[in-house]
Amino acid sequence: MVDELDQSPEPALPTVLPLTPLTASLTFEALGRILDSNLGAIVSLIDLDARLHYVNARFAKSFNLTPAEMIGKTLFDLYDEAHSSAFMPYIRRAFAGETVTYERLGPVVGSSGVWHTVAVMPWRDDHGNIVGAVTSSMSVHELKVALEALRSANERLSSHMDNSPLAVVELDDRLRVTNCSAQMHEVLGISAKSLVGQPLLEALGDGERMNPLEEAFARLQSGVERRNRVEVAFPQRDGPTVYSEWFNSALTDSTGKVSSMMSLVQDITARTLAEAQLQQIATHDPLTGLYNRRALTERLEQSMLKTRRDGGALVLLFIDLDGFKRINDVYGHGVGDEVLCEVARRLSNITRKSDFVARLGGDEFVMLTDTNVSTESANAICARIMKTLEPACFFPGGEVSVGASIGVALCPPAVSDTIELMRIADAAMYQAKRSGKGAVWHSAHGAMNNLTSTQGAKQI
Repeated sequence: MVDELDQSPEPALPTVLPLTPLTASLTFEALGRILDSNLGAIVSLIDLDARLHYVNARFAKSFNLTPAEMIGKTLFDLYDEAHSSAFMPYIRRAFAGETVTYERLGPVVGSSGVWHTVAVMPWRDDHGNIVGAVTSSMSVHELKVALEALRSANERLSSHMDNSPLAVVELDDRLRVTNCSAQMHEVLGISAKSLVGQPLLEALGDGERMNPLEEAFARLQSGVERRNRVEVAFPQRDGPTVYSEWFNSALTDSTGKVSSMMSLVQDITARTLAEAQLQQIATHDPLTGLYNRRALTERLEQSMLKTRRDGGALVLLFIDLDGFKRINDVYGHGVGDEVLCEVARRLSNITRKSDFVARLGGDEFVMLTDTNVSTESANAICARIMKTLEPACFFPGGEVSVGASIGVALCPPAVSDTIELMRIADAAMYQAKRSGKGAVWHSAHGAMNNLTSTQGAKQI
């Protein structure tokens, strides 16, 4: 047993490198010269009077002096009052036993100054007494300048965001708001602070009105688009609807993945309402509010195209009021206008959403329907028109009654041309007038080629 223990290997001793000519020549003085010339930091040793006892070559070079020329000088000899008053508080803290780090812009010959990060430590003698301080500093000028430029750029960007008439919203890749300018409250009435950190679409509200914005963001997230534009309407609880325009863009990382998005949001309510008003003027009769001839032509073209493409039929009713000229002659045009408006209301009340009612001018109205059309349905519509016009129209000081003569054009079999179809319906209406008014005439199949006479029309 003892023999076995004696045979166990002894613990390995640490390896000691043999002294080489290189390490032997590395004397204290040589080490000092190496550090003086190659150390990336500025090093100095000062006593309690701020007098220099040691500086390395890099420190001396910043003053265009040699280290020997600087020994014995005080920091007050080297720096002006403004600089010394800035750094002396830190040195006094080191004299009191504290290790301090700070940043400062130091003077350098031939430049406007260089930023350094400075460490100041107490210098103690062999007995532990503080006899001065050791300072070391390294240039962080490029980093400091870059950070300052970044800070300045962020300040400018923030200022632009706050002063821009557009609301600016920054989003992460999951559409959570990371930043939002104050204009969001002015544009949409939503607090910018309440949006930060929230999923944007949820914060703005659910519903179909958000679909265009959701789809626009989805196209950015999928990479289909890098930027897009969309308009969104936001109904307000205590006010009118706000219309907004969103300019969205995506930022991708080095792999091409979307990392963030930005939206510029503009209030376009005034513009939207103005465009709607212009559209209303362009397509509606200013007196009755019904559609005008231009809108009728566009709708009729769409309906005829649908009929040719999908089959089915459409019916066009040309309505002319009976006895209206007498109302104007006896009661004046003011009463006549009131009667026209009342007729327009009554016609609108008996139509379906899919029907189209227009005033062509004077006392002429047109009704177009392209849903579930047949001769029977056309007859039913005409009957409703006659019935709704039976009651008298009241006005201050009296009442009047009007009737109507109606011409009916059914397509097919009518030609697939809007102008021709209007002419057919108009001719059928005049046939109804000539038959004694208060009548409905339906164009016959043979009338499509020649409607200069009453041949080929029949009374319903």
